[in-house]
Amino acid sequence: MPESLAQTARTTLAFARLSLGKWLFALALLHGLVYLLLVPPWQHYDEPNHFEYAAQIAAGEAQAPGPASVTLSREIADSMYRHAFWPPGVRPDLLAPGPVPLGASQRVHPPLYYSLVALPLGWVRYLAVETQLYTVRAVSVLLYALTVLAAWRIAVTVAPDEPTLQLAFPLAVLLMPTFADLMAAVNNDVLLNMAATTALLGAVLLVRDGPRPLALALAGLGLLVAVLTKRTGLTLLPVVGLALFWALRRTRLNPWLVVGGALALLILGALVALRPVTVDGPGGAHTVLAARGWLTAIDTAYLRLDLDSWVRSVSDPALIGRRYEALVVVAFTSFWNRFGWGDVTAGQWWDRGFAVLALAALLGLARGLLATREQLQLWQRRTIWLFFIAVILGWVAIFARLYPLPPPEVTVYVPRGRYMFWALAPTLWLVLLGLQLLLPPRWRPASRWALVALFASFDLVALAAIAAAR
Repeated sequence: MPESLAQTARTTLAFARLSLGKWLFALALLHGLVYLLLVPPWQHYDEPNHFEYAAQIAAGEAQAPGPASVTLSREIADSMYRHAFWPPGVRPDLLAPGPVPLGASQRVHPPLYYSLVALPLGWVRYLAVETQLYTVRAVSVLLYALTVLAAWRIAVTVAPDEPTLQLAFPLAVLLMPTFADLMAAVNNDVLLNMAATTALLGAVLLVRDGPRPLALALAGLGLLVAVLTKRTGLTLLPVVGLALFWALRRTRLNPWLVVGGALALLILGALVALRPVTVDGPGGAHTVLAARGWLTAIDTAYLRLDLDSWVRSVSDPALIGRRYEALVVVAFTSFWNRFGWGDVTAGQWWDRGFAVLALAALLGLARGLLATREQLQLWQRRTIWLFFIAVILGWVAIFARLYPLPPPEVTVYVPRGRYMFWALAPTLWLVLLGLQLLLPPRWRPASRWALVALFASFDLVALAAIAAAR
């Protein structure tokens, strides 16, 4: 009888989780469709050029733009004009020979995302260009809903005995308005974010359960799709690699040995990949680092980061000036509270509010993890470390995008917070954990719903701001 009751309880729990997953998926689709329809055509980061690349593939011009691309660029430019994309008085020349310039070409990216969305785009390519755009946006919304499901499974994996946390966490991901805004756009970041969250789910399963087939498949396929979608996916390599190492090594490691081994690998990698060179500058001749030939060859073939210039720039502190300060401010505020092309905001008070939220979470993590360390199982501590590493690598990737730097007096493009969205799940998990550790135990369940309520309120404010900016 006890065994029968236990089996019944497990079956009931499985059905309850399946129902919750369906409910979350449907809610995510509905939420994404609101952003899909509310944001006017072409009013997302580089959306005209992302769409143009996919439409060129659908037209049979995957290798290089051809005659169909000229017509396509004119259709997009005309639609942009009709939807007031440009300031008053600016009108594209639709009769000029050759394609109409739309902005920076996205052909520098791997073609996986664009080939994927080109499939449904091919079915509607003779309809109005706005209909084609919304078709591709619908694919993005589907990927957004799958991302929310992956975040839900992360919560179920990390907190199997806390059903309220399992619901509150994916709701926070779902209600994050800047994330929903981007995930309803035509942008290869959409597939990257979905693949990265899937890979992180696989990594968490590896840490908890060891190298089982499902965990290996999720981590491996998620990483592969992320790398084939965008070079930012390479940031996942250390996360998945560390998770696999912990999956194979299930016992506690000597922390000094781990730190020493990591430093040794960094030094060895630097010796193999970099070389010192002498350059001239305003302060005179000084030594910087440069990439070795084999690394430059890989960069030319795939990364396209201009690694030699990048390494020289990173190793030259005279070029930094106050750019790091500007980067932190822009990346943080745009992560939480910038929409469209970054020109729509829900108000600066929300910037300050999220800064307070982040500081409170950091304080809770610093204070609470030390006090509760011995109460956590080894796999739970390692999962938290994995999330920390993912967030740190996300910030490192944003700083890396700032380079190579010109002289300090030259204005540079400051990367936006959307480049951190692949690590949104670890970021929000740490925020949620930090807030709970900051509060007395009896208040912690309420803090989860307070965060969800905050995100729901901010989501409504953001939708109103986007609607007002139409």
